[in-house]
Amino acid sequence: MSIPVTDILNNLPEEDSTNFRSKNKTLFEANNKVCIVIDDDPTGNQTVYGIPLLTAWDVDTLVYELKQSSTFFILTNSRSLSAKNSKKIYKEIALNIKKASEITYKNFTLVSRSDSTLRGHFPLEPKTLKDSLGLDEAISVFIPVMFEGHRVTLNDTHFIIEGDALIPVSETPFSQDHSFKYSQSNLKAYIEEKSQGEIKSSEVYSFSLDSIRNSDAEVLSESILKIPTGRYCIFNSLNYSDLDKVAQALLLAEKSGKHVIYRTSSSFIPSYIGLESKGLIDKDNLLSYKTSHGGLTVVGSYVKKSSEQLKKALELFDSNTIIEVDIASILGDASKDYITSIIQKTDTNLKSGKDTIVFTSRKLVTGKDASSTINIASTISNALVSIINGLKTRPKYLIAKGGITSHDLATKALKMKRSEVIGQIKQGIPVWKMGNDTKFPKLPFIVFPGNVGTTNTLKEVITKLS
Repeated sequence: MSIPVTDILNNLPEEDSTNFRSKNKTLFEANNKVCIVIDDDPTGNQTVYGIPLLTAWDVDTLVYELKQSSTFFILTNSRSLSAKNSKKIYKEIALNIKKASEITYKNFTLVSRSDSTLRGHFPLEPKTLKDSLGLDEAISVFIPVMFEGHRVTLNDTHFIIEGDALIPVSETPFSQDHSFKYSQSNLKAYIEEKSQGEIKSSEVYSFSLDSIRNSDAEVLSESILKIPTGRYCIFNSLNYSDLDKVAQALLLAEKSGKHVIYRTSSSFIPSYIGLESKGLIDKDNLLSYKTSHGGLTVVGSYVKKSSEQLKKALELFDSNTIIEVDIASILGDASKDYITSIIQKTDTNLKSGKDTIVFTSRKLVTGKDASSTINIASTISNALVSIINGLKTRPKYLIAKGGITSHDLATKALKMKRSEVIGQIKQGIPVWKMGNDTKFPKLPFIVFPGNVGTTNTLKEVITKLS
C-alpha cells in the first residue's frame, strides 16, 4: 500500500547539509582510518568521484592502496555469485586487509556496499567480514537509503518514491528477485527474515527521523555509544541533510572508540567521508580522447526498467546499428560462430563512426533452481564479454547497462585491475576512466545500473554523447 508524499520529504536548509559535510570530512581525516568499500556490484560508486576502484584484492595490491588512498572501492560482483562463493571471497578479502593493515600500520573502516532495493547476500557479507576480523564487539549499522534512486527509510520502513507516493520496497518487483526474494519492508523485520530468525527484530536498534532532526550529532553519538556490542542498528533518513548528520554522529562514536561494521547503499559513502557534491560531467570532459569511431552501448540487464529504457533508446538507432543477441543462439551448439558474426558487425559499425547498441533478447531464461539460473546468466554474460574482448576498434565510449554486465565487461573484457570513478553523467550513473593496463586505456566506461533513471534516461545519455 502506497503512502502519499507530504511535506516530511522536504530538505532541511541547504547550509545545514553543507556544514555537516565539511565537518564530516574533518572528522573522517582526524580519525585517520582508510575507508574501504567492499562492493557486491560495480554500481556503488555512483555518488562519488576521484576515488580508485579495484578488482583485485591480493595483499600487495591492498598495501599499495592503503598507502595511497584515504578511500577506495573493492569490486567483488558477489551479487552474481552463490552464497558459498560470496562468503569465501569476503573472508579472503577480510584476511588480506588485516595483513595489509599490519604491514602499513593503517587502520580502516569497512563498508559492505550493496543494493538500495535490499537485494544481495545479507547478512552473510557483513557478518563474514566481522567474523573474519574478530570484531565481536562491533555493532552493525544498516543504512540502505539511496536518494539518487529515490530510496528512503521512514518509520523504520524502506520505500521507493514513485511520483507522489512512497511505495514499500516489498511491494515492488525488486522484492521478487529470483535470487534474493524477501517479503518485509520494515528493516527490523527484514533483518530477522534474512537472518532466518537469528537476529530478532525486537533486538534491532533504530533512530527515528524525529530523533535525528531534533538532536545534534553529539547527542546522537552518545546514543550510538550505548548500543550493546554485536547488535544491529538502523537509521531513518529522507535526504542528505538527515544522512550527513547520521554520518557525523557515527564518526564521533568511532572517535570515542565504538567499533562499527557498515552495510549501506551508495548515498552513505559521500556523507561518511565528507565528499562535497559535484555537478554532472559534461561531454567535453568525458570525451577528452578525440576519435572518429562510434560509441557502443551494451544492455544485459533484464529488470523491467532496463527493458523500458532500452525500448526508448532504440529509437536513436537504425537497423544496421541495432544488434540483438539471441539467447537461444548463445546457449546453442553454434554459439562461437554466432558471437564471431556479432563481433565483426560491431567492429565495422564502430570503425565507420556509427554509434551501435548491442543487447540481449528480452525474454528472461531461467533454470530449474537458483544455481542453474545463475549458470545461465553467467553464460550470457560471458558471451557479451567475448564480443567486447573480440573488438579491434576502440569505441568512442562504452555504456554497460546492468551491474553484472558492467562488472564482467570491465574485468573480463577490458581486463581492468584499477580504474578511477571520475563522476556521474546522470544522477546515479558513474563514469570510470579505464587504467593504462586495460584493453582500451582511458576509455570512458559508463556504468548504468539496471534500476536507475526514468524510461528516457538511457536515451538521454546516448544523445548527450552523440
